[in-house]
Amino acid sequence: MSLSPAAREYLLAFADDEHMIGARHTNWIGLGPFLEEDLAFCSIAQDELGHAIGLYELLLDDAGTDRSELDAFALQRSPAEYRSCWLAEIECSDWSDSLVRHWLYDRAEDLRWKALQSCSDPAVAALSLRAQREEAFHLAHAEQFLSRLASTDQASRVVASIDRLLPVAFGLFDPVASEPELLAEGFVRRSSSDIEAMWIDAILDDLKRWDLDIDIVAAPGQFNDQHRTVRSAGFDELQADLLKVITLDPAAIW
Repeated sequence: MSLSPAAREYLLAFADDEHMIGARHTNWIGLGPFLEEDLAFCSIAQDELGHAIGLYELLLDDAGTDRSELDAFALQRSPAEYRSCWLAEIECSDWSDSLVRHWLYDRAEDLRWKALQSCSDPAVAALSLRAQREEAFHLAHAEQFLSRLASTDQASRVVASIDRLLPVAFGLFDPVASEPELLAEGFVRRSSSDIEAMWIDAILDDLKRWDLDIDIVAAPGQFNDQHRTVRSAGFDELQADLLKVITLDPAAIW
């Protein structure tokens, strides 16, 4: 079935999130604190980039564009054409920040995929079910690792990372302008505000289990600031890094 402009915008935002978070995770390959984490982040990054590719391919197919254009579409749009959230874009050079981002993002990603599992577009629904199987591993990794850290002398670093990243994380739930249309036609089963409320409950449950005293006093939607339409500081450098290989020979088929 043909995607509406609203559905295309919704999927593009999700695809760009998956692309950027996957790219940022790859920064830790070979630099993690030990081999187990190098391998885990490599696997998670590969999964997220795979989700992005799946979504980009749906968008290209719907537009009648050959899939050979995927790299150009994923990498060579102007910054203003991307719809990724700031949490996925920003650099986390501290290991604790990167783990906390992983947890905050994947808590939301799990809910976002579930909101599409009964999508009125069968191709989107099928991709959602496939992605959820991989997300189970991602969430288990984030929860287990942070749970261990929270019981050590590293707990204060985890709390500091949460304090830094939590306000940025709320930008995950900036909705596309025509989201009510998507809900009415059954393309997505939950609104961004509903997903945000469920996400808050989930992270509060995690913090309680980890015995970390962090209050989330904001009402759902309070921190959202349309970050999806404006790129974060450092995005130009991130995109330039992603383009290093493809620009070596723009005519090549990689």
